[in-house]
Amino acid sequence: MSSNPPATIGARIRERRHELGLSQVELSMRSGVHWTAISEYERGVTTPSLRTLVNLAAPLEVDVGDLVRGLEPW
Repeated sequence: MSSNPPATIGARIRERRHELGLSQVELSMRSGVHWTAISEYERGVTTPSLRTLVNLAAPLEVDVGDLVRGLEPW
């Protein structure tokens, strides 16, 4: 389990985006989430809201639960 949930969520977003060969701009266009916000999430600077996670999950082709599974409360 992670002691830094925002960083873990961001790493999961980045990893899946890379697996799909998407740039941050492409993910932004598909999700409706601004690319600068995606950058902040991926770096663990900020934590996406549940609504944002839902918007990101579809173009990343994952379940929202996959992005947060196993995280410790913070």
